[in-house]
Amino acid sequence: MELEQSQLEVLKQFVALPTPTGSEQAGMLLLGRRLKETTGLQPTIDRHGNLHCVLDRGAKHTVMIEGHCDEIGFIVQYIDDDGLVYLSALGGVTVPLCASERIVIAGPKGPVNGVIGVRPPHLMSADERKHVAKEQLREMPCDIGAASRAEAEALVSVGNAGVVDAGWRPLAGSRVSCRGFDNRVGAFAMAEAFAKIANCACGTGCNVHYVASVQEEVGLVGGKTAAYDIQPTIGICCDVAFATDVQKDDRKVCGDVRLGSGVAMGVGPTYHPALVEHFRATADTQKIPYQLRACARGTGTCAWAMRLERGGAAVAQLSIPLRYMHSPVEVIDLKDVAAVIDLVAKGVSALDDGFNLLPEQP
Repeated sequence: MELEQSQLEVLKQFVALPTPTGSEQAGMLLLGRRLKETTGLQPTIDRHGNLHCVLDRGAKHTVMIEGHCDEIGFIVQYIDDDGLVYLSALGGVTVPLCASERIVIAGPKGPVNGVIGVRPPHLMSADERKHVAKEQLREMPCDIGAASRAEAEALVSVGNAGVVDAGWRPLAGSRVSCRGFDNRVGAFAMAEAFAKIANCACGTGCNVHYVASVQEEVGLVGGKTAAYDIQPTIGICCDVAFATDVQKDDRKVCGDVRLGSGVAMGVGPTYHPALVEHFRATADTQKIPYQLRACARGTGTCAWAMRLERGGAAVAQLSIPLRYMHSPVEVIDLKDVAAVIDLVAKGVSALDDGFNLLPEQP
């Protein structure tokens, strides 16, 4: 099970674009143009920035398939008299990882390169060498090369967003490392699954809404507004899931989830049992690899947003295993991405208005 070459090229282009929380537009345009090309449908971008594409069958059930498009990043907070730029985090940045990183900021006149430097070891005491990476971003100025506040302000402004400048790096086999797979790879996978659903000869008995949502990393913002507007009866979220094949102690907290073992399927009180069983049966019948991931309570994904908006959708979580989440070197297996695309396309295509979401009645 592998991605097609055209899909691989789109994914490479997509993750090369900076799409930090609140600045997702470039990624939305790329995905929207891809959907228009592959489905003939007309995607739209709403006032919040969510990308939305609709397959309307006039059905009772409406399925919302979603992946968030934003990545963690930075926002320019302050510029000092020496031209040094101080950043605040957009989303869950692991601050010590920023030491000695390259940063690119979207300035008013174009991209601006910067670095977060560290003191030379020659000038540090033995104790200071144990704490090179600081715990607060305010202790780690970004050097863009400016010699004064005026020179820096000619390049960047307070409120400009930035990301770590780390790109696509092939690893052994079908594994790849890149900044920001969380969760642009999920938004991509759902777009490709939607195209398969739209082009399926057998069609689907449900209305299907594809959403690439914004600002998940700062509070599920786009997932909430889209779910409120669409009012889905069924919600399918594709995010990344913690792979625990390297940090084995995490299996006691997050379960045994491994790269290359297929879709990480959520089970637990958040996820609708009939919907989970439907996707398990689809995976078994179609020989699509999957692994179960128990979630004891609501997680920080847009499945939770879809579950709670208005009357609440029946939701399933079909995730892509990811190593080193929220770091510049996130790692995925492309075979898992292909498995998610296949399972979502085939599972959603098999749903119709006869699919019963209600439990046994008294």
